Parts: sequence; C-alpha cells; structure tokens
Amino acid sequence: VTNMKNTVGGFKRFLGRKFSDPHVQRELSSIPARVEQRADGNIGIKVNYLGQDQHFSPEQLTAMLFTKLKDTSTTALQAQVNDCVIACPVYFTNAERMALLDAAQIAGLNVLRLMNETTATALSYGFYKQDLPEDKPRNVVFVDCGHSSLQVSICAFTKGKLKMLANAWDQIGGRDFDAVLAEHFSKEFNDRFKINAKTNARSYLRLLTEVEKLKKQMSANSTKLPLNIECFM
Repeated sequence: VTNMKNTVGGFKRFLGRKFSDPHVQRELSSIPARVEQRADGNIGIKVNYLGQDQHFSPEQLTAMLFTKLKDTSTTALQAQVNDCVIACPVYFTNAERMALLDAAQIAGLNVLRLMNETTATALSYGFYKQDLPEDKPRNVVFVDCGHSSLQVSICAFTKGKLKMLANAWDQIGGRDFDAVLAEHFSKEFNDRFKINAKTNARSYLRLLTEVEKLKKQMSANSTKLPLNIECFM
C-alpha cells in the first residue's frame, strides 16, 4: 500500500452503526484510515480527495464500490446494468441491511432482493446439482470462513426446492489467524533484532500482508516455511 492513509478498507463493518458503538471501537485498530466521529454521532472516514480533506460515511464508500462494480459489469456485459441482487452476512442487523440498500440507491442500483450470504451459497449449490432427491431431503452443511467472520448454515434440498434449517456465526475469520502469526513474528523480530514492527504502521501492514501469504502456503504444505520481507523497517 503506497498511500496508506488514503486507502480505506473494512468499512462494511461500520455500516449502520454509530461511532460510539462498541463493535466500531473494537474495529478501529484494524483500519489504517482516519476514522472520526461526526457531529451527529455517525462515522466519518477522513481522506484527502482531489487535494482536499473529505469525510465520507461508510454508506458513501460502499456506494463508490458499487458504482465501480456496476461500471465493470456494464463494460464486461456490453449492456447497461441497473438491477441487482445483493448478499449480506447472516448476522447483519436491520440497520446494517438498510444502510446497504441506501448505498445501492446512491449508486443507482435497483436491488431486486437482499439475501443472506448463506442462502446465496445454498442456491448456487442447488442450482447446479442434478442428482437431488425427489422426496427425502438431503441435508447439506455449508461452512464459510471469511476475512472477519465464520458463518455456518444447514440446508435441506429436494429437487427444485431449498429449505434453510439453521444458521450460526461467530466474529472470527482469516484476519484473526493473520493477527496471531503477525504477533508471533513481531515478538521474534523484537527478541532477535530489537525491531518493534508495531511502532511503524506501514511496516506492520507489510507484515500482515506477508503472513497472510504464509498462512495460505501453510494450508497446502506440512514442511517448514520461511518468512521473507525485504527492507522491512
């Protein structure tokens, strides 16, 4: 990341929430951008845009992302894209879902349906399965370990039909594995080389990027793997 203070990520977790929300306060440490409380108690993310300091809400940033996706889809399909279906985490509250719909409206999208990600996954599975039973349902478990959350759903399938039986979730994801690895190597660097990666935000972000790559390699290898970072500090 070459322009860290003006690079914004993770704003989905701020949708529909106030700055004072305990969930928001926990998330602030993982966001490199400048997040501030606005006069009305809402969240403002400060960036330098077109040479001026601007505050954007999570809904506005999400609308920018939707606009980019809309433009990309229009170019790829060679047709105007107006209608869409949006999937959101199963744990999203009504306020978060409404904020997502507001962002879509800002982007000029007509949302035909807002559905849970677990339901979208089940639909995709059932749509392409040709061997589903006619009478006795087949129960299938879907596990989605994402960047910041874990979602599990159980669905019953018969030919042409789908019934969601249960959903469960927890706020743990790939970034938590990254954080554990980063903490391990931060201590290692400090003990061996007297380098504290946590004192430099850019260096720590590079460390998180590299341990994420290492984590993926560890998933496919049982041998010892090195961690290499050039010009770290």
